[in-house]
Amino acid sequence: MNVTRALKSELWKRYGSPEHPAEWDGTVFGRAGGGKMSQRFWEYFKVIELLDLTPDSVVLDIGGGSPATGAGFLGEILAQHVKQVVIMDPNAQGPASARNIECVRSNSTYTELKALLESRHDLTHISCVSVFEHIEPPVREGITRAINEAFSGSCFVATFEYHAKVRFHEHYLTAKSVSELFKPMTRFFLDEFVASPTPCVNAFDSQPLLRLSRTPAARGHIPLWQPVAVRFLKS
Repeated sequence: MNVTRALKSELWKRYGSPEHPAEWDGTVFGRAGGGKMSQRFWEYFKVIELLDLTPDSVVLDIGGGSPATGAGFLGEILAQHVKQVVIMDPNAQGPASARNIECVRSNSTYTELKALLESRHDLTHISCVSVFEHIEPPVREGITRAINEAFSGSCFVATFEYHAKVRFHEHYLTAKSVSELFKPMTRFFLDEFVASPTPCVNAFDSQPLLRLSRTPAARGHIPLWQPVAVRFLKS
């Protein structure tokens, strides 16, 4: 069975469906997420592709519980075709019928994450979707440090909002802070670093831009930041 293909098919069926609410799918927060083919859809799509899972995979999804619904949208998709999914998030509430989903209701601090990784040598993959831009640098750098020190698996995939120079929100990542974030990853190497083909729907400047001709451009047409995805593999 081609697990990646099956998971992409499941993502397409579920994303935007009221029965399977995702955080920014145009359903949970109205029009904020853009629906199918939006930037958040791309994040899930790309994570599934980069994880390159098999039926025997055991995945840790960091920050995968929704603060609005409690559901682990990505984790519940992955669980359809892998051996087990562990969702580490204080909001995580896995479906009672899914025996292969384990919820660890804890923040992913260095101490908590390292303890989990040291106790779970069966974990083969780690995913982390749109988490790093919402937490302060010492905490997120503790996550990569814990992964580097204690993760026994071979593949770590993450997405995050990014602009090379400017932080439009408190913890958004720039070239400098991304470098600091992944500096601890000495036992792994960067295998993929790719940007979304579409910017975030809420990442547009609402102010008009004056061209050299002094004619203002239309409002809302200047993208400010975009999501990127990275994959680290064991050296």
